[in-house]
Parts: sequence; structure tokens; C-alpha cells
Amino acid sequence: MNAPFRPLPLPQTLAGISHETRAQWFEQRIRILRWHPDFHAIALDYARGMVELFQGRYLVNRAMANIARQTICMAILSLHFREGEETCPSTADAEALTTALSSIQNLTTATGVCSKNTTAATVLLLERIGLVRRMENDQDRRSMHIVPTERLVAGARGVLRIALTSADTLFPSRNYRALIDSDDFLQRYFASTIHSLLNRSSLISSLMGSQLFATSDGGEILLFKLMSIGDAVQSGDEQIVEFPFDEIAPQFAVSRTHIRRLMKKAEAEGLVRLLQDGGRKIQILPPLRDVFENLVAMNVTRAQFDMHLANRDYDLLPFDR
Repeated sequence: MNAPFRPLPLPQTLAGISHETRAQWFEQRIRILRWHPDFHAIALDYARGMVELFQGRYLVNRAMANIARQTICMAILSLHFREGEETCPSTADAEALTTALSSIQNLTTATGVCSKNTTAATVLLLERIGLVRRMENDQDRRSMHIVPTERLVAGARGVLRIALTSADTLFPSRNYRALIDSDDFLQRYFASTIHSLLNRSSLISSLMGSQLFATSDGGEILLFKLMSIGDAVQSGDEQIVEFPFDEIAPQFAVSRTHIRRLMKKAEAEGLVRLLQDGGRKIQILPPLRDVFENLVAMNVTRAQFDMHLANRDYDLLPFDR
């Protein structure tokens, strides 16, 4: 992945909710989730659900390999479904966003996740594996619309279901999970995701250690797999697991060398201790549990925000003063 840069300012997409206000709300919600007495158990359930969704599914792993590809996929879904949807008063910046490749490139460079060239290459990959397709633009024959296929919609629905299952378990009064079985509501949800998507990169940067797993190919799901395995062994500072790189790698469409490098970096940051070569023995240290729970809390928080917006629960949204 190319080095991130910011040639464009972040577009202001919601009237009355600035990026700064939204970021403060996300940070507060992450803390609230982390303080919940049941959150550790819920986070492990989330990890097991994500592992089940991704394990052995090459196409899903390729599409969601890192934060850049996740951002591109969600941007395509959001820009496609936001046409004709009205969730909250939008801005001129929001109206200027389209499903053209150039618009998607502007979003990824503004958020700093990857360059325009990397965005174009990723869209080509997604097209080759059947997750997006190109359509003619009736208004401008020089550009094409990038639209999601049902395979991408189904994969994103599965990820959302896991996040909202966690949210509903912690806060059962809303029962948002039941809403995503409605295709109309799911479209409104995808249309709303563009707003929280603009905060995701900065949130990851602010969560210590999270960037290592978010930017590495398959890093987030490998972390979930590691923590799922760790849940079956003793807890505390002596949590030692077997995470054989050669067996784990083919499950998530990465190489064992890639996992070894990731774990070496995690060891250098004080997150794990490698006790045997090849991942045969890895000690999970307390800082890694913080990274893991922060990432889960961030994903659940973003899903909550987007659901509030899609459901027009404006009383639960953080408007500017």
C-alpha cells in the first residue's frame, strides 16, 4: 500500500455535525463500551463471529484485507445507495460525491488511507473478483459508475449483523439488529456510512497499537483469530496460545511470512511475546487485549452511529452546539 497522504481536505458531509464533534462522540462511546462490565465477553463473541464469516473465504478476505480496501468497499456501497436517500441535512460537499472512480479516489486520499493509484488498482481487483461492476454514466460518457454487486452487499450485511448483535447485547432496548433484514433499511444504513467512514482513519491512529493490525493485510481478522484462540486458554498475564503460522495463513488468504512479520512487529510494540518459532507458542500480553477491545468498540460504535442516522434517531446524535 502506498504511503498515505492528504492532498484534499476532508469533505464536510453533514450539516450540523462536524468531523470534530463526531470524533469526540466516537471516543466517548468507545470508552462507554469499554467500561461495560460485559464488554470483554461481548468482544470475544464479536471476534468469533468475524472469524466464522471470514475464515476460508478468499474473496471476502481480499476485499477487506486492510483499512484501505475496507474504506473503498464501504465508500462504494455508501455512494451507490445514498442516491435518492435522505437521512440528515447534507452539505454541498456531500452532494458533490458520486460513484465515479474520481470521487472514490478523492475520499481515500482525503482520509489518508491510500493514493489514487492504489484506489484504482483496488477497484480493478474488486471488479475482477465480482464484488463491483462498472456502469455507463448517462450524464458524462467520459466516466463510469462503480456499483456494488450482491456479493459485496451480502458480505457487508454479514459484518454489520455481527456488530449490531454486539450492540444489542450490551444495550438491548433498541434492537437494531432486526432492522437489517429489511432491504430498504439496509440501503439507508449503507447510505449513512459515508459520514462515520471519514473518521475511521483518525480514530485508528488515536488508538495505540491499532494501526498495526488495521493497515496490515488481514491484520484485523488475524487479531480476532488470535484472541478467539486465546479465549480457550488461561487468562491473565500468562495467556499462552498456539498460533501456527503455516496453518493459520491459508485460512485467511495470506502467507505465513506475512503473519510472522506481523507478529514480530507486535512483539516489538510490546503486544505479544513469541515463545516458539512459527507461532507454536505466543504469549498474549495485556496491551494486546486493550488494542483488541478498542478495535471492537470502534467498529460497534461506528455501526451504532450509522444506525442512529439511518433510523433518524436524531436525539441520539452529537450535533454541534
